[in-house]
Amino acid sequence: MTEPGSSAAAPPPLTRPGVIGVAAAAGLVPLNSTMIAVALPSIADEFDISVGRVSVLVTVYLIAMLLGQPLAGRLSDRIGARRSVNVALIGFAAFSVMCAVSGSFGMLVAARAGQAAFASALAPSVQSLLTTSTSAAERGRMFGILGSVLGIGAASGPVIGGGLTELFGWQAIFLVNLPVVAVAFLVSMRVQAGSKSERTQSKRSDQRPSTARIANRVFVASFSAQALSTQAQYTLLLLTPIILTARGWESGSVGLVLSALTVGMITFGPAGGRAGDRLGRRLPVLAGLAVALAAMVALLIAGTDVAPLVLVSALMAFGIGLGVAVPNFMTAALESVPETRVGSAAGILSMSRYVGSIVTSLAVTAFVATDAGGSRVLFAIAVASMSLAVLVAMRLPTRTDVD
Repeated sequence: MTEPGSSAAAPPPLTRPGVIGVAAAAGLVPLNSTMIAVALPSIADEFDISVGRVSVLVTVYLIAMLLGQPLAGRLSDRIGARRSVNVALIGFAAFSVMCAVSGSFGMLVAARAGQAAFASALAPSVQSLLTTSTSAAERGRMFGILGSVLGIGAASGPVIGGGLTELFGWQAIFLVNLPVVAVAFLVSMRVQAGSKSERTQSKRSDQRPSTARIANRVFVASFSAQALSTQAQYTLLLLTPIILTARGWESGSVGLVLSALTVGMITFGPAGGRAGDRLGRRLPVLAGLAVALAAMVALLIAGTDVAPLVLVSALMAFGIGLGVAVPNFMTAALESVPETRVGSAAGILSMSRYVGSIVTSLAVTAFVATDAGGSRVLFAIAVASMSLAVLVAMRLPTRTDVD
């Protein structure tokens, strides 16, 4: 129901098919970020290069995502989120096929960069759609559900990547994207056909308090906290396979252990978002980051000799902490900007994840040997990052700030 005097209709709410399509599209991004981790040794063997050198496939994906998401966010503001998703899915599928058929390592790197360029349009488009299609009272819960979907993509990546690599070779980790793309595209097309134009979104009756700038206090705090916590998350994602492979573990087993990292994100994301809706964004973020920090400290103390049970427990605890915190990072940031710039803000916010990821990827290349030597340095950096994340999160809004 529109406000008196308003000639524009409110944007249509997301339907169940729309949520399914958006979730499938968004899940491709973390799926392809984590799925490749357990396949890196096989790719190195295929092209007769070192494990350290093959990690450029992780780095080039992260760099392309870092640079592409702000531009994709602006494009989403101009042409509409659903249209951006459809274009991105087509390009993503094409470059996934190119990755699978690459006959040289150079060609694989180039195709991987193209895949990431189109993937970069998915996150800001999805976040923009959720922000403008949900009320303030349920926005945290919706972002919690999105966080769970992203967690499923990240969690299933190591398991799927490890299984496919063992059964069919590393090429299969790229071809498995095609059925997911097909489902997401078909559902998204159906939703788009039945929706109104996204170019003329109206102001909502639940206007969020906002400055005219994206770089406001809350947004900067959210960006920083997410970048720092992602740096620690990728420390676990990249070091765990190195540590366990040095002990002689197979890819499938490594993938199962890594999946513990995102179990907590899957199960605690919606609850964390609901807590933020009720209590304000700051308290759930601080609680979640504190749990994640404790898990990282435990791994720093244990080092590369960490017992498997301790490793799995720490990975799960870290995931629980991020599951509570992440939906509130995203919601607080996007609620703090003008609605007409939500797509751009979402692109910049998504970029924060890849700032942290790139730092970790470069640090692994610089400090960590094939036998996992140097891992303690990375754990120490991650502890410092999580400590800083807790400090900057103090600038997020409490419930009294939004009442």
